[in-house]
Amino acid sequence: MIRKNILAAAATLAALASAAPPLAAQDHEAAGKTAGALNRKEEEFVFLTEEEEAQAQLEQELAEAFSVFGAMFKAAPLTAAEEARLPLANEIAGHVMPEGSFGTAMDEIMNPMVDMMLGDPENSPRLRLAEISGVAAEDLEVLTEADAQEALDIFDPQFAARTKRTSEAFTGLVGKLMVAIEPSYREGLARAFARRFEEAEMRELLTFFATPLGAKFAAQSFLVQYDPQIMGFMEALGPAAAKLVPEMTDEIAAIETELGGARDFSQLSAAERRRAARLIGKSERELDALVPDVATEDEGEDPVI
Repeated sequence: MIRKNILAAAATLAALASAAPPLAAQDHEAAGKTAGALNRKEEEFVFLTEEEEAQAQLEQELAEAFSVFGAMFKAAPLTAAEEARLPLANEIAGHVMPEGSFGTAMDEIMNPMVDMMLGDPENSPRLRLAEISGVAAEDLEVLTEADAQEALDIFDPQFAARTKRTSEAFTGLVGKLMVAIEPSYREGLARAFARRFEEAEMRELLTFFATPLGAKFAAQSFLVQYDPQIMGFMEALGPAAAKLVPEMTDEIAAIETELGGARDFSQLSAAERRRAARLIGKSERELDALVPDVATEDEGEDPVI
């Protein structure tokens, strides 16, 4: 139960752990070494322990899972002019994101997240008691909070302490992730500044950052993005989305009406049937047999309430 909560939160933040080296590069290096060994008529074998194999598998899975970010946000190389502005951009990035900024930002948003995890209904004494004792959770609803906690203390006296310690450990892990990725983030920030600002503009910014107000603005400009005053705005997404869903539904329905939907094999013309069968490599009879039975599908659907 605690593990499930931690893994769920970790999945949200796991993109921050993209510093794990992709095994593809390691495999490429290993392949080169193996080729060299074969040229010398030798073979090299690397034996890994179970723990090392598990770690290697984890690194590979994470690298593959989060490589989507690299594919999604492909950054074009900087031009020669932008490269020339990079030293100034690095100065600006250092002002805007001083060392430790990520850790400070995460402190402001992680504490509420941990509190929410600790207060999750799935961490309630009744559900934990049901899990351990085998008694149905609904049968334990009649217990008072005090009785449920006392009973749980008999089965699992360290439940509350373990939940708290585990959450604190997770928070510490996230902090380490922040430390690990911060240099890469700052480097990306500098490259973005080099692309979006001219040299004269960056020099003017650095002059401003040299003033007391400018220094404060620079140091707070990154952190303010994670201020609870801003993060809390997400609550407004629900009502806003609820108002837009009907509009989106109508728009999609209009598009489908205008452009039509896909046809099944039985709705194709004779020429289209022959061509489709030839392309797919199935007979027309086989493709006819694969046409979904609409009546059967409807019978299998849950009734709409």
